[in-house]
Amino acid sequence: MQVIMDVVFNHTAEGNENGPILSFRGVDNSVYYMLTPKGEFYNYSGCGNTMNCNHPVVRQFILESLRYWVTDFHVDGFRFDLASIMTRGSSLWDAVNVCGSKVEGDMVTTGTPLNCPPLVDMISNDPILSGVKLIAEAWDAGGLYQVGTFPHWGVWSEWNGKYRDVVRQFVKGTDGFSGAFAECLCGSPSLYQEGGRKPWNSINFVTAHDGFTLADLVTYNEKHNTANGEENNDGENHNNSWNCGQEGEFASSYVKRLRKRQMRNFFLCLMVSQGVPMIYMGDEYGHTKGGNNNTYCHDNYINYFRWDKMEESSSDFFRFCRLMSTFRQESESLGLDDFLTAERLQWHGYLPQNPDWSESSRFVAFTLV
Repeated sequence: MQVIMDVVFNHTAEGNENGPILSFRGVDNSVYYMLTPKGEFYNYSGCGNTMNCNHPVVRQFILESLRYWVTDFHVDGFRFDLASIMTRGSSLWDAVNVCGSKVEGDMVTTGTPLNCPPLVDMISNDPILSGVKLIAEAWDAGGLYQVGTFPHWGVWSEWNGKYRDVVRQFVKGTDGFSGAFAECLCGSPSLYQEGGRKPWNSINFVTAHDGFTLADLVTYNEKHNTANGEENNDGENHNNSWNCGQEGEFASSYVKRLRKRQMRNFFLCLMVSQGVPMIYMGDEYGHTKGGNNNTYCHDNYINYFRWDKMEESSSDFFRFCRLMSTFRQESESLGLDDFLTAERLQWHGYLPQNPDWSESSRFVAFTLV
């Protein structure tokens, strides 16, 4: 067992320019945050402020924090929340201080995505940090989306958000996704192969702590976030979910059977895809949050792991998940270190060796040798 620590170096609890002074704002507001010339806060995080990650002082703070967790607590790696913010140019940009020397075109607008961001460069080449697992959530709330293009220096993996979106679309029956789905099964080579990376650089997932749980993904078409106190205005509106015909937990026996089958379809996809599967805790027994897809503010049963529910499902979905996990571990053809070649892979449709890549295709099968 290894421990991957989720770290948030993209924002703090100090809000925007009208927020409270708790720590960094009191130390040096203009150094630690991205600011406009008039002092307003850039909000690439969606939380009111944005850490000035590529400023020399801030990046040194981040590096020392990460080293501390590795050397003193021996964590095995980090998942960086909204990691694309770490690739944006800082305010108070000074090429000499940031890069060590003048560079061509050294006038950089605050927030501009950088091809070689100093912070990511330093983490990637640090003698301590380069040896642990580094996982980027390769997007931010400001519209920067870098799945497949995050600056990686050969050591970074990514949350594969495209895998999540494509698999959800295909499994719920959206037209035109059979080819993209097949690529997801192969470890997303169009995203990672050309840049010299491997299938394990793709962290495959269908659900995470943000968004619907697996059970809610097949139970709700719409979010139900009223309990968050924001009149259902918070949380993602585009979930690519399908309730299988009826909204909510109270449904006919036919709909409930279909939902269980869809959950198996999703879990099977994760277990037979090249790359690294990531499972959200509780999905293995069908944890529900009642359709709430933004539960950060709840310290209660909505987020608690329900051991009693897991025991109830031991002969059903939980058993299926255990068997599929064992199948993956015992299969030499899954979890490969390199991308599949045509010699090892054969696609099928309803007929063997006759795949259907048409717009209306709902069936993908394959064999590995």
